[in-house]
Amino acid sequence: MSDEFDQVFGRPSFTERMGRETPPLTEPERPEGAVSSEPYKPYGFMPSGTVGECCDVQRWVDNTEIAEGIEFQYRFLMQIGYVGEEQLRLFLPDCIVVIEGRFLRDLRKKLARRMVTYIQQFNPRVWPAPGNGEPVVTRIDIVRPEPTAKR
Repeated sequence: MSDEFDQVFGRPSFTERMGRETPPLTEPERPEGAVSSEPYKPYGFMPSGTVGECCDVQRWVDNTEIAEGIEFQYRFLMQIGYVGEEQLRLFLPDCIVVIEGRFLRDLRKKLARRMVTYIQQFNPRVWPAPGNGEPVVTRIDIVRPEPTAKR
């Protein structure tokens, strides 16, 4: 409404009055083969209107851009195991989610505080490569117990 008012009454726009013009929108450069122009984020928190009690864990079908995974409720997360900053194990009643990568300490701490709503494995077909000092999830496995045979 303000822009329309300014145009009708001949006033300079708000950005002109403040001396700041917005730069023209240009599409950021994408590395060859990457689908997304957004930077890779291995985990994060997506605010919603309700309490975030779930976490979506996403991996990729081998050699594709097809996502698969599980979404679990935090109330079922029994334990978080870890090996250094390279591996996390999320113990759920029916499976163990094994997350491998680099610099995963912050992820572990945020999971313990229920401050993560998604975790995603890196896929070079989708994102440009992250920097050397940045966290990255290189592999996600969902381990389920073998059904016992009836005798």
